[in-house]
Amino acid sequence: MKIFITGANGFIGSNLCRYFLDKGWDVYGLVRTTSDLHFLEGLNVKLLYGDLLRPEAIDIPRNISHVVHSASIVSDLADEDTCYRNIYLLAVNLVQRIRELQVPLKRLAYISTALTIGINGRNISEENPGHSAESIAYTRYKIKTEKYFREQWEQTRLPMVILRPADVYGPNDRITCGRLLRVCEKGSPLIVGRGHWQFGYCYVGNVCQAVHLALTKEGVEGKAYTVTNSELPTWKAFFKALQKALGKKQRLYIPVWGAFTAASLMQFVHKIIPKYDPPLTRYRIRRVTNDTTYDISKTIAELGYEPDNRTERQIEEIVAWYRKEREHGFIR
Repeated sequence: MKIFITGANGFIGSNLCRYFLDKGWDVYGLVRTTSDLHFLEGLNVKLLYGDLLRPEAIDIPRNISHVVHSASIVSDLADEDTCYRNIYLLAVNLVQRIRELQVPLKRLAYISTALTIGINGRNISEENPGHSAESIAYTRYKIKTEKYFREQWEQTRLPMVILRPADVYGPNDRITCGRLLRVCEKGSPLIVGRGHWQFGYCYVGNVCQAVHLALTKEGVEGKAYTVTNSELPTWKAFFKALQKALGKKQRLYIPVWGAFTAASLMQFVHKIIPKYDPPLTRYRIRRVTNDTTYDISKTIAELGYEPDNRTERQIEEIVAWYRKEREHGFIR
């Protein structure tokens, strides 16, 4: 079994590489020449160097049978053009290149996001959507890309499956886990308000399992599946577990209105100085002060998905990874 993974050096991509190697697959990973590859050190991944914005230079091996498209920008602050190029255009270029090279594709899994079916609700699904998250360009272009893949299935029978992970956490997550733990280590508070809201916690190992099933299960082409753990924590429980793992205890609790005020000020500074990366945004505060859970019954029934709910062990793995990153200077 030969698999081609885009964004192989990233958070989800690197975890997928390790997972499929452990399953005995022959793994090819697409990375840029400028990519940081330390997440792939020691892994027998056959690296292909290239950029999906210049797909004509990417020589996908002709014997690849399965593809996972995980390359994507992940940001609630990225602008329209950035999201168009680094979400939608990457997908279009990948499909066109697969066709140009006549890759004998058996299945393609696209890593989308649960944001495409909404936020701020319980048991959200396509039939029971949450409130729209289309106020951010990231979500709008994930929706546009999902539509593109569905059209490719309907018009050309491209054998694709869409996966919609919710809030993904795990080792190699520099964007969220790395930042959260750094803030926690400095003694800054994580819990906003009472923190009693549940969220769609999804351990990265569960994403890998769902991808494996999406690539190998018969009769699921053209469908979309949401992925989370089946036992979901509150934000307070999750943040307290992170704090405990680092030997920290939160004594100052930020009221919701105070968090929104701070986020608004930070976004104002970002608007004036685009290089400033605000630790808080209004969107992020909205996410941690509302219930957002997803219905994964279809994923369980049709894919045979069996989520690993050992949250305590998962948090231990995240913190162990973080400490190793700090020790080697990858997180400062």
